[in-house]
Amino acid sequence: MKKSALIILLIAIGFFSCDRRGSAREHLQNSISEFNKKHTDLDLITYYPESYTEVQTDSIISNTFRVSIKNYSRMDAQILMSSETTDKKTKIKYHRIFESEINIALVSKNILSTTINAEDFKNTLQSEFWNNATLEHVWVNQETSNTNEVNLGISFLNPKNKAYKLYELVVTADGKQDLNLIEEHS
Repeated sequence: MKKSALIILLIAIGFFSCDRRGSAREHLQNSISEFNKKHTDLDLITYYPESYTEVQTDSIISNTFRVSIKNYSRMDAQILMSSETTDKKTKIKYHRIFESEINIALVSKNILSTTINAEDFKNTLQSEFWNNATLEHVWVNQETSNTNEVNLGISFLNPKNKAYKLYELVVTADGKQDLNLIEEHS
């Protein structure tokens, strides 16, 4: 009688332990499904350039003009290049906005101190180009500058449509400015 009670007890334990809750693989798949349901969207955001960029140049033209130019990327402004969403993942690409601080002095007298950016041109020159444009670079044109005037090259880029505009800013010794469009590509 003891043997039959023991056998019945073992069979009952066997039946109760096989409650069909699932295999380890099924448990893993269920855990992954639950994680994916609770998981929030993933945004992959990239910037060009990735970090702050600055180029500063100081020039002396014909022992007359002192020119200081600082081209830099703004960390708080960018152009949306593309946005792609698949499942729960979003890829966003930005191009940072650039601007330039320009200081021109004649001997010890400051004749120009300004900041140039694409936003200033957008407000005065109505064109689709300026909607997604950024300053690319400002530099001193050493070949055309002389003791009477400083010639600056100013290039703007629209990274979305790969268009550009090239300007020349002429600053005379008395501070007068003349801006000319030299070249453009749409």
